[in-house]
Amino acid sequence: MSLTLIWSRNRRRLITYVGVLILLIGAFHVLYEYRRVSFVTDDSVTTPDEKGHQGDPCASLGGLEDVFVIVRTGSNEVHQKLPPLLNTTLPCFQHYGIWSDREEEFAGLHIADALDEIDPDLLEQHSDFEYYRYLQEYGKGAVLSDEVVGWVDAPNTGLGRDTPAWKLDKWKFVPVARKAYRQHPTSRWYAFIEGDTYVLWASLLAWLSDIDASQPYYIGRQMNLGSEVFAYGGAGIIISNPAMELLIEQHTKDPEGYDELTINQWAGDFILSKVMSDAGVELSQVWPTLEGEMPSMLDLKSMSTKGYRLWCYYATSYHHMTADDIYLYHDFEQRWNPVVSYPSPISIRVLATNVRPRLQEPNVSTPWRYFP
Repeated sequence: MSLTLIWSRNRRRLITYVGVLILLIGAFHVLYEYRRVSFVTDDSVTTPDEKGHQGDPCASLGGLEDVFVIVRTGSNEVHQKLPPLLNTTLPCFQHYGIWSDREEEFAGLHIADALDEIDPDLLEQHSDFEYYRYLQEYGKGAVLSDEVVGWVDAPNTGLGRDTPAWKLDKWKFVPVARKAYRQHPTSRWYAFIEGDTYVLWASLLAWLSDIDASQPYYIGRQMNLGSEVFAYGGAGIIISNPAMELLIEQHTKDPEGYDELTINQWAGDFILSKVMSDAGVELSQVWPTLEGEMPSMLDLKSMSTKGYRLWCYYATSYHHMTADDIYLYHDFEQRWNPVVSYPSPISIRVLATNVRPRLQEPNVSTPWRYFP
């Protein structure tokens, strides 16, 4: 057989192999892009390693067993806001619960009904629960997606955002506290978060390890309702075990009175604060360690009430985070922890320098802080 014929056959084989390789590469990219989209939106939740994170995302988190994480959500946002939490650090916790306005299964997890133990007369008759009754009878699929999207732009009123989901949300705070404590009454700490709250758990867990959990603590980012101060739910609320006991004991004394208060207020986190205050536990105000905004919305050169700039504090929580935001910050944490080789809180300055690189790193000599 001539060399020309051999080369001709080999060349055809080579062309075939190259063509197959190109097709495989193309198919890989198509599948990757599809998986990247479905990772955020579908019911199937992948593991962190499948997303490309290096190593175990839970390895650097000490004290996980001490915290019960309470996720408060709504059926209108489950598919958008839960996947980022489930694909990052929430599964690291031994003890957590997810509560919504409708019981359902999502990604193999049970989402419990937050409202099913409220006074039956209110559930059956009060206008705040009209949407709840509709969900129980027809399911969330009966609500048009366009209608749900429109709720984002609904106007604020004297009683909060004028949407059916918002009217239900204020009723969830105290019930989920009771349910979480019943589910796991021995946790040292209970952390209340929302679907778009991002917590830098290395910072929070290190912080909590230095606080005496045997004392009643109610910790949060302070907000005002008139002259009243309460912990803003979106930034995360931290309650110690003794404080949870006092909360439940106090609410049990007058559930009808607190229901009436809830009817006439717009903020469920304010109701939680009122029960805590009536129980003798006042808010430990910790802004800017717990933050109610996205990092991109912050002026890091502004001052805390104690006269320290924001970059002098540890980065612990942020709110209104998109799925992309959560994955970006989580990926940075996964790169950061192996570099420092020990569980280390991340300062706001480090976060700003690495995740917001256009910000000039400030020259700071003051020690990092948690409490203002």
